[in-house]
Amino acid sequence: MRDNGIPEAQDGLIGLDWFAGLAREALGRLVSVRDQECAVVGQDHLDHFLRVLREARSIDPAVLLAEMIARQIDPAAVACLYVPAAARALGAGWAADEVSFIDVTLGTEKLHAVVRRVDELLAEVRPVTGPSALVLVAEAEQHTLGAMVLALELRLAGFSAMVRVAPMPRDLTQLLSANRFDLAVVSVGCTAALDSAVGLVRTLRLLSRKDEMCILVGGAIPVEDALLLKETGADRVVRHVSALMSEYDACRDGRQPDRDRKRSQGSIVQALLKGDGS
Repeated sequence: MRDNGIPEAQDGLIGLDWFAGLAREALGRLVSVRDQECAVVGQDHLDHFLRVLREARSIDPAVLLAEMIARQIDPAAVACLYVPAAARALGAGWAADEVSFIDVTLGTEKLHAVVRRVDELLAEVRPVTGPSALVLVAEAEQHTLGAMVLALELRLAGFSAMVRVAPMPRDLTQLLSANRFDLAVVSVGCTAALDSAVGLVRTLRLLSRKDEMCILVGGAIPVEDALLLKETGADRVVRHVSALMSEYDACRDGRQPDRDRKRSQGSIVQALLKGDGS
């Protein structure tokens, strides 16, 4: 299950693909190593990435990826580490009135293209064997790049993942009726999107089968975790992707005793119905 739910930009995405073999090899090595938590963004590499991002004439991700591969930066590290760092740098430049709206828009498009291309490469080297995840972006959010990076990181962890941006209740109902998800992550970055996030969690809760889906909510919204949990009704709050897997494991492990209790109660009821109880 590999669906970002976002129309793909076609121009420039098929061109210079001479690096694909090398990128697949590098990505294959990366995903075979489970412990990547020590990875950090090198400022010199980030400065170079931003310079190429600014100077590239097209949105072809081949240019950006090839430049970083030449610096021994794996494609997944580019997408999961350098793309978010570059997005933050663009945002800071815009806030400081150092870059134009056009520069931010074009730069963001190029970053989207990089994430999509790495996602395609990942599909060629790593089969999906783990749980299924649904990433939802709340209404009123202006950016989808973070959700795409999150979905990619989930796929690197072995999950199948789908992304939906501000889905209507009817569309979400159809999606959940046709698919089973072990995990749902609702991304909310501002207080204006809180009501939408609450509605998404409520719909997920109503439509999840036997309450087996772990529902996490998180993002940059400036609301304390306890209040965000109370307002949305989610299972857990997660603020950073590095904590997502542990939060999911804790949520799943917490559900198991409840399932065992319900199973035991069901067995007792069946025994009573059959006349085996005393």
